[in-house]
Amino acid sequence: MHRKRLFVSRVSKGNQDQAGGEATGLRVWDDVQLVLASRIAPEEFDRWIAELRLVAEVDGEMLLAAKDRYALDRAETGYKREIERLWAAMDPLGRMIKLICWRTVSDEIRDFIGDPWSDNGDPPEPPDVSSSAGPAMTFDTLVVGPSNQIAAEMAKRIAAGLPAGTPITLMYGPQGTGKTHIVMALKAAVTRSDARRKVVYLTAEEFMSAYLDGVKARDTGPLKRRLREAAILIVDDLHRIAGKPGTENELYQNIREVTGNGGQVVLVGDTAPGETVGFGQRLRSEIKGATAVEIGLPDAAMRREILTRLAAFITSSHPEFLLEDDMIQKLNSGIRGPGRELNGAVWSLFTEANFGQETPTAEMLDRVIRRHSGEAREPTMDVIKKATLKVFPIARADLEGPSKMQAYVYPRQIAMYLCRTLTRKSFPQIGLAFGKRDHTTVLYAFRRIRDSLATDPRVAEDLARVEAVVIDMLDSGLS
Repeated sequence: MHRKRLFVSRVSKGNQDQAGGEATGLRVWDDVQLVLASRIAPEEFDRWIAELRLVAEVDGEMLLAAKDRYALDRAETGYKREIERLWAAMDPLGRMIKLICWRTVSDEIRDFIGDPWSDNGDPPEPPDVSSSAGPAMTFDTLVVGPSNQIAAEMAKRIAAGLPAGTPITLMYGPQGTGKTHIVMALKAAVTRSDARRKVVYLTAEEFMSAYLDGVKARDTGPLKRRLREAAILIVDDLHRIAGKPGTENELYQNIREVTGNGGQVVLVGDTAPGETVGFGQRLRSEIKGATAVEIGLPDAAMRREILTRLAAFITSSHPEFLLEDDMIQKLNSGIRGPGRELNGAVWSLFTEANFGQETPTAEMLDRVIRRHSGEAREPTMDVIKKATLKVFPIARADLEGPSKMQAYVYPRQIAMYLCRTLTRKSFPQIGLAFGKRDHTTVLYAFRRIRDSLATDPRVAEDLARVEAVVIDMLDSGLS
């Protein structure tokens, strides 16, 4: 029988190089969490994945512990297969991983390790990403633009204790547009600036679970005390409570209590006040009486910034993971979903590039785009020309003609660059489409725009504007 080799999950990263296989296991688990965080909603990751602990290696099997039977059941039914698959791909020692319930673990392991969730000893450093698979959710890391500017400003006012309309604020919009980032940034700002103002953030599912646990125990007092002591109460994914009268009534009572004590309530949902369904009259009235702020889909410039920031974040810890400007551009045009889907695509490319150990290639990028959006729709050069003419006030004859006036040359170079990055056309083919120019002219235009992206914000903005028109034209059925 193999000797049982146990290790404490609180090994600090500073000592990991001396901890052999144990440290390897902890690093692998960090990497597994990093990928899972890109594929799971932040609140789900925080509750079900971040709370798991890698506690021991027994006979070549890694034990991953959940706090209790409920947490274990949720992890097994929702995430077990993905955890096993990622672990198998990442562990260089080829060990198996097994989910266990900490409450039923052997006394030998329990006595040796202690409580993996306690604050004693040296706690492990978290994975290199937050629950959103990127930098921590703060106002500094939030990409702000026309679609979320008002919501971001509202959140900052609430965090600063400034007047923000009614005591209840509803932030609503499609899934994946950064609503959770904004309210988590609000929470972080208050925590950093004034610890005396208690902020309670929970998802509708967490509220429902806590309420039902209280009903079963015939004591909902702890939940009431936790919520009603809040200076700011944030309830995310409000729509998940719809159709559950008991839970809805409890939430309504707590909202009234918080606002009655002078607190602020921030609700986060998918629909505008007048379009909410499934709620009773009282809560629906509260929602309609709230200050409503819409969060929309990011525009092309915001999307590019989201991609650029996340790519830079990953590169800071994985130097081989370099995304060229044309790859960013192709991701921006190939992935049509909200910010969350852009993040997912970048992390999929990270996985495709051997978890950041290789430099991404065009082939990897194409596979990721097909995986996330199906076959990428490629615009014709004519569509790109028409889009350029919608942004720049020049005639088609000027775009394709021989004039060397800067007012014509610059839009022409923008169009040529996009023809190269958004289509599979060669430099000679592009030159032929622009007044039968030589391919060296197109190559010069491509390099000039590419090199200017790093130093001239105007170029990036103009590219984003033209690309946004291209995307709109594709969505309208043009090709």
